[in-house]
Amino acid sequence: MAGKCYNLIMSGKAKPTEPHLFPGQLKGERVELVFRQHPLVMRKALLLGLLAITLGVLPLDFPQIYSSEALAGFFTKVALIVPVIVLIIWFYRWIGWYYSIYIVTDRRIVWIRQRGFFDRAVQEWQLDKIYNVNYHVNGFQAAIFGYGDIMAKTVIGEFVMPKIHHPVDIHRHIMEAVQAAGGPQDQPFDN
Repeated sequence: MAGKCYNLIMSGKAKPTEPHLFPGQLKGERVELVFRQHPLVMRKALLLGLLAITLGVLPLDFPQIYSSEALAGFFTKVALIVPVIVLIIWFYRWIGWYYSIYIVTDRRIVWIRQRGFFDRAVQEWQLDKIYNVNYHVNGFQAAIFGYGDIMAKTVIGEFVMPKIHHPVDIHRHIMEAVQAAGGPQDQPFDN
């Protein structure tokens, strides 16, 4: 299972005896599963960056550009600067994806969402307050690449974990954690 979803304990990256595996971990709380969104969530930035690099280099293909030394120098600088800017933007997006994780413990689900370098938001949901967990694989691309949305109904509403890699496996792990936490599985849910 460690190959399909990132589990700190099973992957050997963390020792079960460590007191805290993430900031805000409660005393005696055990981490069951750690996972993140599918890497395809970064595809828009990748495609736009490749388009920007192509458009930045394209003017150098026309021989008329080289008739003017100033114009050739300008477009050469643009062709060198655009890839650097695109790489910075890609790195920024990668930081946001890599450090945005979901952590399932024996008591709660914690979502740590990183946006850029200095913006971090943390949300949590208690497992014993979760009534229902569903997943949805929507469309051809999601089916081919193996990602989908996981939705959970709680006492206060619904929360969605979008574009999760291997949603079937993650759903099963979350359901097992909810059952182990004593979530109100058999009680009717009233809106």
